[in-house]
Amino acid sequence: MNGELFAGRIPNEITIPQMLEKFGRKEVELLKIDIEGGEVIALEPLLKDYFVCHIFIEIHGMPSDHLRMLQIIAKYGFRIFNVDENLLCPMCCEYSMINELCMAQFGVVPLAITIPQQIDVRRMDHLDGS
Repeated sequence: MNGELFAGRIPNEITIPQMLEKFGRKEVELLKIDIEGGEVIALEPLLKDYFVCHIFIEIHGMPSDHLRMLQIIAKYGFRIFNVDENLLCPMCCEYSMINELCMAQFGVVPLAITIPQQIDVRRMDHLDGS
């Protein structure tokens, strides 16, 4: 595939964008992120300044927390193409997403907008029993 793999543990003192800058990266083809609830504060700064084609992310929390995080990701042009439950973490779910700008190169045909932007998440928290 002629790709490069960059993997590693990111120290708490450095952000993902700082790490990418350190290694001269401007784009990310595939981002796998599983940072035990830290995705809420770590992901958006990356998406603001860097182009990411695919995101594979584990999101933690109540359904309303998942929706809030998915809404943030969606505003940067991502669509969900797969969802897997995490059997080891009942409050977690694994989401696979593709950037709309990468769809043509992979032959992806969007079916619909998949992440609603106008849902009252407070109502969802009530449904969750919290």
